[in-house]
Amino acid sequence: MIDAQAIFEDLKSQASTRQARSLSVLNDVLKARHAAGERNFSIAEIARLSVQRGGPSAQTIRNKTGLVFRQLIEAWAAHAGASMKAPFNPLSKANRVPKDYELLTRLSDPAMRAIFGQIIAERNRYRNELNTLKAHSELIVDRRPVQHFDQPIESGAVQLVQTLNLNEMEVEALKAAISDEFFEYHEWTVSAAGQVKDENKREIYKHGYVNAIKKVLKEI
Repeated sequence: MIDAQAIFEDLKSQASTRQARSLSVLNDVLKARHAAGERNFSIAEIARLSVQRGGPSAQTIRNKTGLVFRQLIEAWAAHAGASMKAPFNPLSKANRVPKDYELLTRLSDPAMRAIFGQIIAERNRYRNELNTLKAHSELIVDRRPVQHFDQPIESGAVQLVQTLNLNEMEVEALKAAISDEFFEYHEWTVSAAGQVKDENKREIYKHGYVNAIKKVLKEI
């Protein structure tokens, strides 16, 4: 078993007067930690307690000259059957799943960051437009006969009465989603049936997509 106290004595005997004093403070913190049965011997946690007693800070411990402090922490961690890594906390920022743009910062290639940044932006825009459509897609079926001034009444015809109540921003979002500029920018094509395909003729939106949005815009 690791004898952390013996390692402390050895490190202290070779240290300068100032460093020996810091080692003593740090050792008292670690010894108390071990006696309390604590398992967190991470540098961040030990340094926090050390600073409270006038001992070395986290930056001092992590510096090149702080090797003796790290050795002492490692010795006490091993003595306690733990490690210098902080216990897993699923709610901490370090352990949660990073957000899209946090992931981008981990890409070292600027070109790749730009490409994936554009993909994320377009994904978010499509999702927002879809959510807008979902939120205002309630239809009421009116089974009264449909009457046009130039056509006779057809018995049993079904009319869909729109109950949409879109604001100006939502209307502009729908217009932008089917604008010629939008499709030209992405090199997409639209069929007469409202189907959208990319430059490789792969389907982006099914038949009726563009036509459906045009009908919605016409009604409002």
